[in-house]
Amino acid sequence: MVKPHLHFLLAVPAGWLMKTLEIFALALCLVMAMYDPVSGLDLEISTYIDRDSLTVGDKFLYINTINNSENYRIEPAPVEGQLGAAAVLSDVYRIQDPEPGTVAFACTLAIYKSGEADIPPLDFNATDSLGSTDKVSGKSLNVMIYSVLPDDTTGVEIADIKEPMKLRGPVWPYLLIPLGIVLIVLSIIFLRKYFRKRYEIPVIPPRPPWEIAYEKLDRLKSERHAEFGRLKRFYFDLSLIIRSYIEARYEFPAAEYTTYELENTSRLKEIEGGLYGRLFELFNRADLAKFAKFQPSVEDAGSDMKFAYDFVSKTIPTVEEAEAETEKVEEVAA
Repeated sequence: MVKPHLHFLLAVPAGWLMKTLEIFALALCLVMAMYDPVSGLDLEISTYIDRDSLTVGDKFLYINTINNSENYRIEPAPVEGQLGAAAVLSDVYRIQDPEPGTVAFACTLAIYKSGEADIPPLDFNATDSLGSTDKVSGKSLNVMIYSVLPDDTTGVEIADIKEPMKLRGPVWPYLLIPLGIVLIVLSIIFLRKYFRKRYEIPVIPPRPPWEIAYEKLDRLKSERHAEFGRLKRFYFDLSLIIRSYIEARYEFPAAEYTTYELENTSRLKEIEGGLYGRLFELFNRADLAKFAKFQPSVEDAGSDMKFAYDFVSKTIPTVEEAEAETEKVEEVAA
């Protein structure tokens, strides 16, 4: 037996019932589509500035604070040029969050007209966890901009803008002044170069290496290291003097070479055989004295000092050799 309250449903045609359910479902979808979780219903945006009072031209921070924002990603919309009555002087940037669940953004503004001014709110894009994004904004802000002039301007003289100053007489003399200055500067530069070429400071040629070697040998001889038993110091200085002389005379870094490397240098093999052998006898004795704790005799030290003078004097180039070396250098340079 059918219950009385079901008689109505049984009397309704099945097709009409399906149509009704479809319309209900469609209406439900429309309602859900119209409901936006970030439309601002659950986001609170407050606007304020960081100054108690403003005068014309003052720069100030325009701050927008968004509460209940922990479930959204908030991004400010770009602002350029003007924001209502205010000139925008910076991009919108995020500042330190005041408290948990709150984000704050600010930009620098300035207003150049006194009186009341309305500043529109900043726009933000709020994205929820499902990826749905909507634009939200707060309320506009009304601020009072005070004049930099006193309230009572009686007796205050405000100078008017002066008109452009007019030049007296024709214009061409004023154009000749900078041209004359340029010509004077160019003339000074030319004269400096001309007289510098004409009266060049003579270049002092470098001292010959044998003169320097003689001077160092004389100084070493006067220090009398061998007589006082300072043979290691004596051979160290003597070896360095001869190596420095060879470096300057034959133009290769002899002071940095070891004795073995010097023996295999083709430039030194041009030296006369007896002189060449005696030279490396000195170098070998010096190496033993410096590095092997070998103690040469005072007679050996005197003989090596005498040979050093003799080596320098016998390797001084003749006039022909000097001219040949000069020609060789010029050919290489060419």
